[in-house]
Amino acid sequence: MKFSRLILKNILRNKRRTLLTISSLVVSLFLIIALGTILTEFARGSEEANPLRLVTRHAVSLTFPLPIAQQQRIAAVPGVKDVMPFSWFGGIYKDEKNFFANFAVDASKVRNIKTELKMSDAEWQSFINDRQGAIVGQKLVKLYGFSSGQRITLRSPIYDKSVEFIMRGICTGGDEKTLFFHHDYLNELLPPWAKDKAGMFNILANSAEDVPRIAQAIDSMFINTDAPTKTESEREFAMSFQTMMGGVKQFMYGIMAAITFSLLLVMGNTMAMTVRERTREVGTLKAIGFPRRTIAALFVGEALLVTTLGAVIGIGGAILLFNSIDLGLYIPNFQSFVPTVQTLSAAFVVSILVGVLSVVYSAYRVSGMTIAEALRSTE
Repeated sequence: MKFSRLILKNILRNKRRTLLTISSLVVSLFLIIALGTILTEFARGSEEANPLRLVTRHAVSLTFPLPIAQQQRIAAVPGVKDVMPFSWFGGIYKDEKNFFANFAVDASKVRNIKTELKMSDAEWQSFINDRQGAIVGQKLVKLYGFSSGQRITLRSPIYDKSVEFIMRGICTGGDEKTLFFHHDYLNELLPPWAKDKAGMFNILANSAEDVPRIAQAIDSMFINTDAPTKTESEREFAMSFQTMMGGVKQFMYGIMAAITFSLLLVMGNTMAMTVRERTREVGTLKAIGFPRRTIAALFVGEALLVTTLGAVIGIGGAILLFNSIDLGLYIPNFQSFVPTVQTLSAAFVVSILVGVLSVVYSAYRVSGMTIAEALRSTE
């Protein structure tokens, strides 16, 4: 600490260079945090999955529906507490850009199965009693100004249908950019080819121990039918979507590695110039008795101070921006967009490692020079 003032004065010798280096650190760390947050959001579905819930879908593909009659047989499987249809509607609100998740469900069961959804008892009852009723997440209210009692129309390209709903409640919890409505109401309006079918079934088990037994029993029951099933826990179902994103995730990791490497090159060039310009000063310091380790530590301290300043500004700016603006409102399939402590810590560690690695060779080389070699330097 006794050399802190000397270190500070040294990094302020060339203010423009220091400012540009810190700026590159800030931008690079901000990008790393943003990419890390996206990767965190990709994994959120599996991490927040309810261990008591299962999903039954067509064994071939999600695009193939299941007969609604399968619901009764699934409900009779030992260990099943409740089951409901869960069908993707794909409705668009007013304009193509106004697209959000909307599902047809059993209104009388959704509260029991989707326990993360929070709403007043009066709103739940109003939703259940109104066949045309729908409930929306809080974030959709912020985006589109929905309110209780409002009538809205969603047009589905899948069914080539425009369906009107009446808002009966605003819920919080889970993915708050989702709309739920009555499966029976949708079934009445569908063309014959789409009637009495469900996209999938959501199942609630009595206990976590029942989950694997239920999955095996359901798939065995329908294995030789026209609609074979694949049943898996909610976590496994969410992870199957992450697997689809595997290439994208690897690409993003590659971008983060490239940013880190570029940052190391920028910082390494800056510190190499700094060390080279002060080679003769190193000779003077040695002449007056400074040991090699102290001289090397001074250069390492300068690099760490620069990277720490860049980290504080970059990480602080990311926290301020992502906490003041809910980007999750505008990014499809993201519940939120707030960097985790792990992401912020990783960004700080990256900045410190860049600081050390960028200067360690130059500091070791110049501090090992003899007094004569350093003083003869023409730099």
